[in-house]
Amino acid sequence: MGKAQHRHRNLQSLAAHPPGKPLYLSTDKRLDVDACDNALTLRTQGSATRRIPFSRIERVICNRNAWWSGRALTHCLRSGIPIVWLDGRQQPIGSALSMHRDVNPHHVLLERYVQLPDWPQRYDNWRTRRRLETLTAWAYRLAREGRQPSAQTMQLLKREFVYKNIHPVHFPDEGHGWCTTYVVSRLQQEELRDKYWGQDGHPLSLADDLTALLWAELNFDCSASALGAASSGTRIGLFENWINLHGHRFHVHLSDLHRHLATEVETWL
Repeated sequence: MGKAQHRHRNLQSLAAHPPGKPLYLSTDKRLDVDACDNALTLRTQGSATRRIPFSRIERVICNRNAWWSGRALTHCLRSGIPIVWLDGRQQPIGSALSMHRDVNPHHVLLERYVQLPDWPQRYDNWRTRRRLETLTAWAYRLAREGRQPSAQTMQLLKREFVYKNIHPVHFPDEGHGWCTTYVVSRLQQEELRDKYWGQDGHPLSLADDLTALLWAELNFDCSASALGAASSGTRIGLFENWINLHGHRFHVHLSDLHRHLATEVETWL
C-alpha cells in the first residue's frame, strides 16, 4: 500500500471514529447527568437535553452541581471514561475510575517497588531527577525559539524547583485540577492505579506526582500577563492547546519511571 493510500485510510478512520474530547461540566446551576443508549445526557432546568455519545468523551471534569445518576456513572465506568470532581477552589477532591485486572507488567513492578525497605528515598531521588529534566526540557524549548533563559534565572529555578519543588504559578489554580484529570485518564488507559501503598503504610501517589510535573511545566510555559482576565472558556482552550502539544510529556515521565522501577527492583532482588 502506498503512503498516500495509507494516509487516506487513516483520515477515513478518523472521520468515522473521531477521537474523544474532555467534557467540562463546571456549572453554577444544577446539571442532571444521565445516560440513554450510548450517550450521556445533560439537562438543566428550562433547557433542552444535550446528548453526547460516550465514544466522543475522553474524560469528564465536573463540580458539585453535576447530579449523576447511577446509570450515567455505570456507563462511564464501563466505557473507561474517568470522572474527576473539583471543589469550589477548582482543586480535585475525588474521582471515579474503572477497575482493571492489574495485568500490566508495570503495575507488577510498582507493587514490588513499594515493598523495598528504602523505596521512599529512591522514589524521592527519581522525582528530583524528573524535575531537573523538566526544567532542562523547558529551557531547551526556549533556546530553540531564541529565548534562552539567563544563567541567573536557571540557577534560581534549579535551586527552588529541582531541590525544593517550588515554582512560579501563572496559570489559574483550576488548571491544576485539569492536569489531574488528564493524568488520571492516562493512567486509566495504562491500567495503572493512581496510588500504591507500601508495606510501611506510606503511599506512592503516582497521579499526584505526575500531575505536579505537568503542572510545573504548564506554568513555566505560561505568562501571567498573557492570561490576564481571560474567560473560563478561553482558559480551557489555552489548557487544551497546551496539553495537545505537550501531553506526550506524561509518557516521557512514565517511561523513565518504568526504567527506574526495573533497575531498582532488579538490584534489590
